[in-house]
Amino acid sequence: MDVKLADLIFIKGDGFFSRVIERIEHSPYSHVAGVVKPNELVESIAFRPIGYGGVDTYDGVADVFTCNQLTDAQRQAVVNFVIERIGTGYDYPIIGWELFHYEFHIDLPYREDGKDFDCSELWRVAYKSVGIDLCPGLEYASPGDMVLSPLLRKVGSLSRTG
Repeated sequence: MDVKLADLIFIKGDGFFSRVIERIEHSPYSHVAGVVKPNELVESIAFRPIGYGGVDTYDGVADVFTCNQLTDAQRQAVVNFVIERIGTGYDYPIIGWELFHYEFHIDLPYREDGKDFDCSELWRVAYKSVGIDLCPGLEYASPGDMVLSPLLRKVGSLSRTG
């Protein structure tokens, strides 16, 4: 599988909170991260700053998607956008907004500060910074929303090694 910079890794969680997210969003995915170097990703996870991780962390529980519209220069710009946010925080209030949005179909007033992100907004905003809107018409997107984007194409699954 040819994994490129800025490709998105959609994760099927196996923990309690992952299953709750997947149920609320009616999606097999509860988390999204993105490739910033060969075998290295950046992700936003609750209770820790935005940071690096290994792609192999998600062997056996993730699918890789690419956006064919991205040029090499745009891919690098997306990666640069995300790397500039390393060490910033997780956007906790968005969890409540998403709960009301998906479970009760109510969109509460909410304005992000532009500094903290949940997993999907980090990558969605990074793509938007180069003119690619993966989820037009949505104010905030979840992993389940993003994976449905017609701009993304599944290129493979991360498989367990060994």
